Amino acid sequence: MALFPVSHQKEKDLLARMGRLNVRESDIEESFVRSSGAGGQKVNKSATCVLLFHRPTGHAVKCQITRTQGMNR
Repeated sequence: MALFPVSHQKEKDLLARMGRLNVRESDIEESFVRSSGAGGQKVNKSATCVLLFHRPTGHAVKCQITRTQGMNR
């Protein structure tokens, strides 16, 4: 179960896009790290940054746009 649920349509669109790109969910490793930059003490104490790692290619993507983990997911 996702911490920040998305609509069924968004999930369906994401799965279709992943299929077109030949990306399997099992190939992706998700982890959470502390964000950096502006945000004060709250950012320094909580793991709001989302890091996705695609094992087959070795590519990593990091999202820390907002101060909440759910929105960054």
